[in-house]
Order: sequence, then structure tokens, then C-alpha cells
Amino acid sequence: MTDKVHSQSSGKLIDNAADLKEMLGSIERSSIFGIDLEFIPERSYYPLICLIQVAVDKKVYLVDPIELDNGHLNELWQYVADASKIKVLHAGSQDLAIINQKSSLIPRNIFDTQLAAGFVGLGYPAGYGKLLNSIFDLSLSKTESFTDWSLRPLTPSQIDYAIDDALHLIDLYQNLRNRLEKRERLDWVLEECKQYEDPSYYEKESGREFMKVKGAQSLTRRKLAVLQSICLWRDQEARRIDKPPRFVLSDNIILELAKKPPQSQSDIGRIRGIKEGQLAGYSKNILKVVSEALAMKESECPQWPSGKVPSKADVLIADVLYTVLKVRSQEIEIAPELIATRDELQRFVRAVKGAQEADSEPLQLLEGWRYRLAGTELERIIGGAPLTIKINSSSQDPISINL
Repeated sequence: MTDKVHSQSSGKLIDNAADLKEMLGSIERSSIFGIDLEFIPERSYYPLICLIQVAVDKKVYLVDPIELDNGHLNELWQYVADASKIKVLHAGSQDLAIINQKSSLIPRNIFDTQLAAGFVGLGYPAGYGKLLNSIFDLSLSKTESFTDWSLRPLTPSQIDYAIDDALHLIDLYQNLRNRLEKRERLDWVLEECKQYEDPSYYEKESGREFMKVKGAQSLTRRKLAVLQSICLWRDQEARRIDKPPRFVLSDNIILELAKKPPQSQSDIGRIRGIKEGQLAGYSKNILKVVSEALAMKESECPQWPSGKVPSKADVLIADVLYTVLKVRSQEIEIAPELIATRDELQRFVRAVKGAQEADSEPLQLLEGWRYRLAGTELERIIGGAPLTIKINSSSQDPISINL
């Protein structure tokens, strides 16, 4: 196993406009480049970008966004949105969302190596280091996994880590692309990566964040209105002070406020977890939005989507389908999570039975390669086709399923 995977000559720190121009010239001359961000998400409303690694022409440029403001970086973001150039990322959803937020541009022609690995039997979600180890027998250092990237100057160890994090992106892309082409699955991965080119992918669900609060589904419509109003206020306050929403008030606290809508500051103070500073600073606004929610007409109050909580029968059927899916996925070497999750299978059961809620998102399992690969078979099972499951204790495939 190879432990040292590069020398620092493979990288160059970019902290001025002249060196940035040199890097942009390399990108301009190339048809492909890799990109990775080091950022801190827990301190501010929007994640703080601390370092940008760009891999092009077998070199890694370490772009310092703390020294170079976003105005200097606009041309780099333009290249991320340039459909004529392939951009390689590993688990790129957060990085791309941050780039979109900083630039208001839509990334184009993205290849996500984590997604690709799941389509060729290498697991999903597989870490970057794990893939390099299994494919190239390379071992990356993990010493800087939780380092503070905002501190300057960067240490030699941080620089080494940052270079390693991007240096092999293009080689990994080529290897995975070859594997996908042999299995005739490249189009599937490119189809999946198209999600990053959809503007709606980057739109925050304004007014729907309350549905992500654990326990919200048990609330009445009136109390859901209270929760929604508090969530909207919390988001506005978090944006104002540039802190994550949960820094303002935790989900547990806002759920309790919705369960027992307060009428006074003392009511708010009785909720466990409320700090004195929060009580003094936020009580007036909390009482205002709660009062407005309580005054809403019942017909204007939000409600949990019908069928969001599946029946016991649908859950049981979906569990059987998930077993079938896992067996089939092992046979064809594709991660089952990329075909459908348990929640999606529950919705699939309802859709096939004709009970799918009208306001739900489209089901991917009823479309494209997923439907051809698995959807048709799962439909037959729901329709009552006989299913035989056999345990093969001495086989490499311990379970076989026949329709």
C-alpha cells in the first residue's frame, strides 16, 4: 500500500490575483478539472468557504478565498457553470450548493465520483479515501479531517491533506468512467448528475422547513401553523445575525413552542433549554408570530400531506420490496440506495395501488432506468405475482429470488 501519494510540488497556493490568473489559464486550456471545497458550516448562516482545491493538468491549485474575495473568484465560478468543461467532484452536492449560493450560477456538466462508484459495485456512499485505496492502493492521511480551515497560515500538514483531497480526482474519474462504459451504465450516472443542473435543486423550500422538524407530523393543523410561523421567523433571524437557524433556537424548543403556544414571556421561560439571553431577546418576536398563527383561519393553516404517514400494510409490503431490491442490487452490482430508499418504496406501493397523494414529488422509480431495471418487477410483486425466496447457505449469493 502506498502511504505517500504526492509531493508538495504537485500543489500551488493561490492567494493573489496574478497566480489566480495562471490557474484560470490552465482551466481554459483543459476540457476537464476537479474541484473540492473545504468549508465550515456550523458557524454562519451560509457555510464559510476556507479553501478551494482545483485539480487540472496533474496539478492542484489551493485557492485561498479568505485572501481573494468573491469578486476575484467569479471567473472560477463561471467555469463551473461552463457546460463545455467536465467538472469532477466527490460527494459534490454541498460544494455545488455553496458555489451556487456564492455565484447565483447553475453548475453544468458535473461528474460525481461518489455517485459513479455506486453504479459499479464499489458501494454507496463510499468515501473518497476508501475508493482511492480500493482502486489505486493509495492511503490518504486523515489527520486533518476536523481541522479549522479558517486559520492562517495553513500548516504543511493541512496543505498536504488539501492536495491529496483533489490530486486523484481526474484519475478516479477516468477509472470509474471506463467501468461504467463496460457495464453500459455511463448514461445512468450522467442522468443522475443532471440533478445538479436543475435550478430547483438549489432553491430552499421557503415555508416548508417546518416539515423537517422531528415530531411535526403529530401536530394539529393549528399547531403546524404555529410551528411554520416560528420556523420562518427563526430563519429570518438566523440570516440577520449570520448564524445557523438552530443557533437561534433548537428544533426541540420550537416544537415545544408549537405544542404549547405561549401567551406570555413566562410561558416561554418554562420550556426546558431556553437560555436567559434567548428569553430576553426573542420573546417579543416569538409571541408576535405565535399570535398571528393562532389568528389564522383554519382553512389557511398548513396540513401534513395526506398519506405522508404510510399504513402498516404499505410499510410491510415496502419491506418485502426492499429485500427483493437488495438481492437484485447485489446480483447486478449497484447500490440499492441509488435505485430507491425505503421511504420511496412506501410511496411506490401507494402509487401502484392508486393511492399516491397528488401533491407529492414525482417518483423516480416509475421513470427512466430505475423503472426498467427494477420498477417493472416490483410492480408485478405488488400486483400479486408469486414470489419464491430461497436461502443458499453455501453460495456466494445467499439468497435467490424468482418470480
